[in-house]
Amino acid sequence: MQLNLPIYAFGGFSQSIGQQLPGLLEALKASPLKPPRRSDRLTQLSLLGLSATPGHSHLNPETQLVLASGDVNLDSTIQNNEQIFAQHSIPNPIAFINTVNNSTAFHICQALHIGGQVTTVSRGDCSLEAGLQVADTLREAHKLPILLGSVDEVPRDTAQHRRRLKLDPDEPLAEGSFWFHCGHPQHDESPRAWVRFCGPLENPQDLPAWCREQHTTHTLCANGLQLPLSLVDQLPGSRVAISSEGLMPTQNARHLQTWLATAHSGDRLVMLNQTPGSPRLCVTLIEIPGS
Repeated sequence: MQLNLPIYAFGGFSQSIGQQLPGLLEALKASPLKPPRRSDRLTQLSLLGLSATPGHSHLNPETQLVLASGDVNLDSTIQNNEQIFAQHSIPNPIAFINTVNNSTAFHICQALHIGGQVTTVSRGDCSLEAGLQVADTLREAHKLPILLGSVDEVPRDTAQHRRRLKLDPDEPLAEGSFWFHCGHPQHDESPRAWVRFCGPLENPQDLPAWCREQHTTHTLCANGLQLPLSLVDQLPGSRVAISSEGLMPTQNARHLQTWLATAHSGDRLVMLNQTPGSPRLCVTLIEIPGS
Protein backbone atom coordinates (compact mmCIF):
# COMPACT_ATOMS: atom_id res chain seq x y z
CA MET A 1 0.00 0.00 0.00
CA GLN A 2 1.14 3.55 -0.73
CA LEU A 3 2.18 5.46 2.39
CA ASN A 4 3.14 9.05 3.09
CA LEU A 5 4.53 8.65 6.61
CA PRO A 6 7.26 11.03 7.81
CA ILE A 7 9.81 9.98 10.44
CA TYR A 8 11.20 12.76 12.65
CA ALA A 9 13.32 11.01 15.30
CA PHE A 10 14.26 7.50 16.39
CA GLY A 11 16.20 5.55 19.00
CA GLY A 12 16.14 2.39 21.05
CA PHE A 13 17.84 -0.40 22.96
CA SER A 14 18.69 -4.04 22.23
CA GLN A 15 20.78 -6.84 23.68
CA SER A 16 21.88 -10.38 22.93
CA ILE A 17 20.75 -13.11 25.33
CA GLY A 18 22.86 -16.14 26.24
CA GLN A 19 21.86 -18.69 28.87
CA GLN A 20 20.92 -16.19 31.57
CA LEU A 21 18.28 -13.53 31.06
CA PRO A 22 19.60 -10.21 32.44
CA GLY A 23 17.27 -8.09 34.53
CA LEU A 24 16.22 -4.66 33.32
CA LEU A 25 15.38 -2.88 36.57
CA GLU A 26 18.97 -1.83 37.33
CA ALA A 27 19.29 -0.20 33.91
CA LEU A 28 15.94 1.51 34.42
CA LYS A 29 17.11 3.07 37.69
CA ALA A 30 19.26 5.42 35.63
CA SER A 31 16.35 6.21 33.33
CA PRO A 32 13.92 9.09 33.82
CA LEU A 33 11.09 6.72 32.84
CA LYS A 34 10.09 4.59 35.81
CA PRO A 35 8.07 1.40 35.32
CA PRO A 36 4.99 0.82 37.46
CA ARG A 37 5.16 -1.62 40.39
CA ARG A 38 5.03 -5.27 39.35
CA SER A 39 5.45 -4.35 35.70
CA ASP A 40 6.28 -7.12 33.26
CA ARG A 41 9.36 -7.41 31.06
CA LEU A 42 7.73 -6.04 27.91
CA THR A 43 6.81 -2.82 29.73
CA GLN A 44 10.30 -2.48 31.22
CA LEU A 45 11.92 -3.13 27.84
CA SER A 46 9.65 -0.58 26.17
CA LEU A 47 10.56 2.15 28.67
CA LEU A 48 14.27 1.32 28.41
CA GLY A 49 14.16 1.83 24.64
CA LEU A 50 12.10 4.99 24.98
CA SER A 51 14.60 6.48 27.43
CA ALA A 52 17.23 6.22 24.64
CA THR A 53 14.97 7.94 22.10
CA PRO A 54 15.41 11.72 21.62
CA GLY A 55 12.47 13.88 22.66
CA HIS A 56 10.73 11.39 24.95
CA SER A 57 10.56 13.92 27.79
CA HIS A 58 8.53 16.59 25.96
CA LEU A 59 5.88 14.84 23.89
CA ASN A 60 2.61 16.41 22.82
CA PRO A 61 0.02 15.27 25.42
CA GLU A 62 -2.21 14.08 22.56
CA THR A 63 0.50 11.92 20.96
CA GLN A 64 -0.91 8.66 19.59
CA LEU A 65 0.81 5.36 20.36
CA VAL A 66 1.32 2.33 18.12
CA LEU A 67 3.03 -0.62 19.80
CA ALA A 68 4.15 -3.35 17.37
CA SER A 69 5.50 -6.67 18.62
CA GLY A 70 6.09 -10.13 17.24
CA ASP A 71 4.72 -11.95 20.32
CA VAL A 72 3.66 -9.06 22.61
CA ASN A 73 3.51 -10.08 26.34
CA LEU A 74 5.07 -13.51 25.82
CA ASP A 75 6.69 -13.96 29.24
CA SER A 76 3.55 -12.99 31.19
CA THR A 77 1.40 -15.27 29.05
CA ILE A 78 3.73 -18.24 29.58
CA GLN A 79 3.79 -17.69 33.36
CA ASN A 80 0.01 -17.48 33.61
CA ASN A 81 -0.53 -20.57 31.47
CA GLU A 82 1.93 -22.52 33.60
CA GLN A 83 0.07 -21.50 36.75
CA ILE A 84 -3.28 -22.49 35.28
CA PHE A 85 -2.43 -25.70 33.43
CA ALA A 86 0.71 -27.03 35.20
CA GLN A 87 0.25 -25.81 38.78
CA HIS A 88 -3.57 -25.80 38.67
CA SER A 89 -3.72 -22.46 40.46
CA ILE A 90 -5.34 -19.13 39.72
CA PRO A 91 -2.95 -16.32 38.63
CA ASN A 92 -2.98 -13.18 40.75
CA PRO A 93 -4.96 -10.31 39.20
CA ILE A 94 -1.96 -8.11 38.33
CA ALA A 95 -0.15 -11.00 36.61
CA PHE A 96 -3.30 -11.75 34.64
CA ILE A 97 -3.77 -8.11 33.61
CA ASN A 98 -0.22 -8.12 32.22
CA THR A 99 -1.31 -10.74 29.67
CA VAL A 100 -3.81 -8.30 28.17
CA ASN A 101 -1.71 -7.11 25.27
CA ASN A 102 -2.74 -3.46 25.47
CA SER A 103 -1.63 -3.25 29.12
CA THR A 104 1.94 -2.40 28.11
CA ALA A 105 0.68 0.40 25.87
CA PHE A 106 -1.32 1.75 28.83
CA HIS A 107 1.77 1.77 31.08
CA ILE A 108 3.79 3.55 28.37
CA CYS A 109 1.15 6.27 28.08
CA GLN A 110 1.15 6.68 31.85
CA ALA A 111 4.93 7.02 31.99
CA LEU A 112 5.04 9.51 29.10
CA HIS A 113 1.92 11.45 30.15
CA ILE A 114 0.29 11.08 26.74
CA GLY A 115 -3.39 10.37 26.11
CA GLY A 116 -3.91 9.95 22.37
CA GLN A 117 -5.32 6.92 20.57
CA VAL A 118 -3.54 3.65 21.39
CA THR A 119 -3.11 0.59 19.15
CA THR A 120 -1.21 -2.65 19.79
CA VAL A 121 -0.45 -4.80 16.76
CA SER A 122 1.28 -8.19 16.41
CA ARG A 123 2.21 -9.86 13.15
CA GLY A 124 5.03 -12.30 13.80
CA ASP A 125 8.10 -11.44 11.77
CA CYS A 126 6.49 -8.43 10.06
CA SER A 127 5.19 -6.52 13.07
CA LEU A 128 7.20 -3.36 12.32
CA GLU A 129 5.69 -3.24 8.86
CA ALA A 130 2.21 -3.70 10.33
CA GLY A 131 2.92 -0.85 12.74
CA LEU A 132 3.98 1.43 9.87
CA GLN A 133 0.70 0.72 8.08
CA VAL A 134 -1.35 1.45 11.21
CA ALA A 135 0.63 4.66 11.86
CA ASP A 136 -0.04 5.89 8.33
CA THR A 137 -3.78 5.24 8.80
CA LEU A 138 -3.71 7.30 12.01
CA ARG A 139 -1.77 10.07 10.25
CA GLU A 140 -4.57 10.42 7.70
CA ALA A 141 -7.28 10.44 10.38
CA HIS A 142 -5.73 12.81 12.96
CA LYS A 143 -3.21 15.63 12.64
CA LEU A 144 -1.41 14.52 15.79
CA PRO A 145 2.08 13.12 16.45
CA ILE A 146 2.52 9.34 16.52
CA LEU A 147 4.94 7.32 18.62
CA LEU A 148 5.62 3.97 16.94
CA GLY A 149 7.46 1.24 18.84
CA SER A 150 8.75 -2.18 17.76
CA VAL A 151 9.37 -4.25 20.90
CA ASP A 152 10.24 -7.95 21.32
CA GLU A 153 11.14 -9.68 24.58
CA VAL A 154 12.78 -12.97 25.55
CA PRO A 155 10.91 -14.96 28.25
CA ARG A 156 12.73 -15.77 31.49
CA ASP A 157 13.21 -19.52 30.81
CA THR A 158 15.60 -19.19 27.88
CA ALA A 159 16.27 -22.94 27.61
CA GLN A 160 12.55 -23.65 27.36
CA HIS A 161 12.16 -20.88 24.80
CA ARG A 162 14.90 -22.34 22.61
CA ARG A 163 13.21 -25.74 22.73
CA ARG A 164 9.91 -24.05 21.83
CA LEU A 165 11.55 -22.50 18.78
CA LYS A 166 13.47 -25.70 17.92
CA LEU A 167 16.82 -23.96 18.32
CA ASP A 168 20.17 -25.36 19.42
CA PRO A 169 20.83 -24.90 23.18
CA ASP A 170 23.63 -22.39 22.53
CA GLU A 171 21.96 -20.38 19.78
CA PRO A 172 21.77 -16.72 20.82
CA LEU A 173 18.46 -14.93 21.31
CA ALA A 174 17.89 -11.20 21.25
CA GLU A 175 15.39 -8.64 22.46
CA GLY A 176 14.92 -5.01 21.63
CA SER A 177 12.84 -1.86 21.93
CA PHE A 178 12.97 0.61 19.02
CA TRP A 179 10.95 3.80 18.66
CA PHE A 180 10.06 6.28 15.93
CA HIS A 181 8.47 9.73 16.17
CA CYS A 182 6.33 9.88 13.04
CA GLY A 183 3.04 10.97 11.48
CA HIS A 184 3.06 14.65 12.45
CA PRO A 185 5.84 16.63 14.16
CA GLN A 186 6.07 16.96 17.91
CA HIS A 187 7.39 20.49 17.43
CA ASP A 188 8.64 22.58 14.53
CA GLU A 189 10.87 19.99 12.87
CA SER A 190 11.55 18.59 9.42
CA PRO A 191 11.25 14.86 8.57
CA ARG A 192 14.42 12.76 8.68
CA ALA A 193 12.84 10.25 6.29
CA TRP A 194 9.60 9.28 4.55
CA VAL A 195 8.01 5.84 4.35
CA ARG A 196 6.50 5.76 0.85
CA PHE A 197 5.31 2.15 0.51
CA CYS A 198 4.71 -0.85 2.77
CA GLY A 199 2.90 -3.96 1.63
CA PRO A 200 3.08 -7.37 -0.03
CA LEU A 201 4.61 -8.22 -3.37
CA GLU A 202 2.84 -11.33 -4.64
CA ASN A 203 5.54 -12.37 -7.12
CA PRO A 204 9.15 -11.93 -5.89
CA GLN A 205 10.34 -12.12 -9.50
CA ASP A 206 8.83 -8.65 -10.00
CA LEU A 207 11.11 -7.15 -7.34
CA PRO A 208 14.09 -6.05 -9.50
CA ALA A 209 11.84 -4.18 -11.94
CA TRP A 210 9.89 -2.60 -9.06
CA CYS A 211 13.11 -1.42 -7.39
CA ARG A 212 14.35 0.12 -10.64
CA GLU A 213 11.06 1.96 -11.06
CA GLN A 214 11.42 3.32 -7.51
CA HIS A 215 15.08 4.32 -8.05
CA THR A 216 16.19 2.49 -4.89
CA THR A 217 19.81 2.95 -3.83
CA HIS A 218 20.00 0.42 -0.97
CA THR A 219 18.47 -2.96 -0.11
CA LEU A 220 17.95 -4.27 3.43
CA CYS A 221 17.15 -7.99 3.63
CA ALA A 222 15.74 -9.26 6.92
CA ASN A 223 17.50 -12.14 8.65
CA GLY A 224 16.35 -15.48 7.30
CA LEU A 225 14.85 -14.01 4.13
CA GLN A 226 14.51 -16.73 1.52
CA LEU A 227 15.38 -15.10 -1.80
CA PRO A 228 17.34 -16.75 -4.62
CA LEU A 229 20.84 -15.29 -4.90
CA SER A 230 20.27 -14.77 -8.61
CA LEU A 231 17.31 -12.50 -7.77
CA VAL A 232 19.23 -10.52 -5.13
CA ASP A 233 22.04 -9.92 -7.63
CA GLN A 234 19.55 -8.18 -9.95
CA LEU A 235 18.55 -5.57 -7.38
CA PRO A 236 19.89 -2.06 -8.03
CA GLY A 237 22.08 -0.21 -5.55
CA SER A 238 24.05 -1.64 -2.66
CA ARG A 239 23.17 -4.20 0.02
CA VAL A 240 22.95 -2.94 3.60
CA ALA A 241 25.28 -4.97 5.81
CA ILE A 242 23.44 -6.27 8.88
CA SER A 243 24.58 -8.17 11.95
CA SER A 244 22.36 -10.34 14.10
CA GLU A 245 22.43 -10.17 17.91
CA GLY A 246 20.35 -13.36 17.98
CA LEU A 247 16.92 -14.59 17.01
CA MET A 248 14.25 -11.93 17.48
CA PRO A 249 10.81 -11.96 15.78
CA THR A 250 11.64 -8.75 13.96
CA GLN A 251 15.03 -7.10 13.84
CA ASN A 252 14.09 -4.82 10.98
CA ALA A 253 13.54 -1.88 13.33
CA ARG A 254 17.14 -2.11 14.57
CA HIS A 255 18.54 -2.49 11.06
CA LEU A 256 16.40 0.39 9.77
CA GLN A 257 17.54 2.73 12.54
CA THR A 258 21.18 1.85 11.85
CA TRP A 259 20.70 2.73 8.18
CA LEU A 260 18.78 5.94 8.94
CA ALA A 261 21.61 7.15 11.18
CA THR A 262 24.11 7.04 8.29
CA ALA A 263 21.91 7.60 5.20
CA HIS A 264 22.44 10.57 2.91
CA SER A 265 20.15 13.02 1.17
CA GLY A 266 18.30 11.33 -1.70
CA ASP A 267 18.96 7.74 -0.57
CA ARG A 268 16.06 5.33 -1.11
CA LEU A 269 15.98 2.05 0.83
CA VAL A 270 13.90 -1.01 0.02
CA MET A 271 13.47 -3.14 3.16
CA LEU A 272 12.48 -6.77 2.51
CA ASN A 273 10.86 -9.14 4.98
CA GLN A 274 8.89 -12.35 4.84
CA THR A 275 6.74 -14.45 7.15
CA PRO A 276 8.21 -17.99 7.26
CA GLY A 277 6.24 -20.30 4.99
CA SER A 278 4.72 -17.46 2.97
CA PRO A 279 5.72 -16.96 -0.68
CA ARG A 280 4.88 -13.24 -0.51
CA LEU A 281 7.45 -10.57 0.18
CA CYS A 282 6.71 -7.64 2.46
CA VAL A 283 8.30 -4.61 0.79
CA THR A 284 8.91 -1.26 2.51
CA LEU A 285 10.29 1.80 0.74
CA ILE A 286 11.99 4.54 2.81
CA GLU A 287 13.26 7.79 1.31
CA ILE A 288 15.68 10.38 2.69
CA PRO A 289 14.59 13.90 1.65
CA GLY A 290 16.73 15.53 -1.02
CA SER A 291 18.62 18.74 -0.45
